[in-house]
Amino acid sequence: MIVSTFCIFTYLALEQQALAQSNIVKTDSFYIKDVLIECHQKTIDRIILREMAYKKGDRIAKANIDSVLQKEANKIFNTRLFVVVDVYPIPVKGDTINLLVSLVERWYLYPIPIFELADRNFNEWWKQRNRDMSRVNYGLRLTQENVRGRNETLKLLVQLGFVERYGIEYKIPYINRDQTTGLVFKIDFAQNKNLAYRTDDNKLSFLRSEDVLRERFWTSLGFSKRKAFYNTHHFIAGFDYQSISDSIYALNPDYLNNQGRSQRYFYLNYIFNHDSRDMATYPLNGSYLNFSVAQKGLSNFDDLHQFEIKFVGAKFFHLSKSTASMPLFFATSVRGFISFPSYRPYSELQGFGYRGDFVRGYELYVVDGQHFGIWKNTLRWRLFSIRANLRKFMPLEQFSTLPIAAYLKTYSDVGYIKNDFVAESNKRLTNTMLWGKGIGLDVLIYNSLLWRFEYSRNRQGEWGFFFGFEADF
Repeated sequence: MIVSTFCIFTYLALEQQALAQSNIVKTDSFYIKDVLIECHQKTIDRIILREMAYKKGDRIAKANIDSVLQKEANKIFNTRLFVVVDVYPIPVKGDTINLLVSLVERWYLYPIPIFELADRNFNEWWKQRNRDMSRVNYGLRLTQENVRGRNETLKLLVQLGFVERYGIEYKIPYINRDQTTGLVFKIDFAQNKNLAYRTDDNKLSFLRSEDVLRERFWTSLGFSKRKAFYNTHHFIAGFDYQSISDSIYALNPDYLNNQGRSQRYFYLNYIFNHDSRDMATYPLNGSYLNFSVAQKGLSNFDDLHQFEIKFVGAKFFHLSKSTASMPLFFATSVRGFISFPSYRPYSELQGFGYRGDFVRGYELYVVDGQHFGIWKNTLRWRLFSIRANLRKFMPLEQFSTLPIAAYLKTYSDVGYIKNDFVAESNKRLTNTMLWGKGIGLDVLIYNSLLWRFEYSRNRQGEWGFFFGFEADF
């Protein structure tokens, strides 16, 4: 990785390394005298050191030290506080070294104007909604990251347009001295004058009105426990309330539970998350596991009682490490969802077509159900990966380095969704095996902005070009 030329530590480190090579004793490990951190102006040291397995006074094996330190850099990078992270061994004397952590911090204040599609994805808006510009959300999303230099995050949301929404969120990753316990608080309010009230032929049917069709308020308080580097436990308690208009009730009496016009419930949610991916935004190596158990409705006060289990598991492989010019990568993932009882109101009945729960080739469809499973596989070939130096044109250090990479890929997905109360118009894709395959191109900028270009074919023989902004899984 490129290290900032304006950091004096880096220059001295390289000079010292060259002078000390002849003094290194041939043993199997190094003693770490100190861990030095440079080029960080806001982030406090303990937030960085929290991500490192090797501390001052530890020993580190000489074998594969470069790959070990790259993993240390990846863990720091996945805090999403930095544009560039490098970790170097700096010889001191004999078997003694220092570890040098060189950083380029991100820009942490983002007053981002909102101008985004309200539909499930770009493809639905482009092909089914006739590129209707009224189906756009606009407003302001203010995000202040790394508050107090402690990786705390404040988010404020004011959104108008297709869906009116207001929200606030504050996240504190560590509230104790050992940096193992975190806290997050959220509160949101939204109202719709355009609302999907039913699924017909596996496509959403909308009602548009001058009056409010649905109001929703939800809030939650969550605690996290992270003792190991890669494993985090989340415990969340929350409350959800929504009400619908008479017109929505007339079109779909089952929109809310018990054929009511309002619905309220408290819920508890436990989430286990294991994440050892090299890069969270576009992983090429490592593994990921997310397991969630939720109980919606805790007493007779609640209008809804549902039990849900959801899991996502993924593994990422580097297949051609010896061929640096044309490396191959393979990724496979399995995800599933189970819920009880079988009956679910329409507002809670979301299967394929939302977030990452879809089979590629079916982006234009919604498939509702109580249980589902998906298996995705992707083979990637990296065309190039470069870091452009923009210092001549960009005075801000946070944007002076432009990482950009491109990957050709081929993929194949298979999925099945079960619905015990499927409508006649939606039987074509429900309770039957679905598969999709195709080829595509991924372009990754700043290690965080992704453009996906895909050409897919599904089991029904339909071909289509699809565009997206998020990773496959």
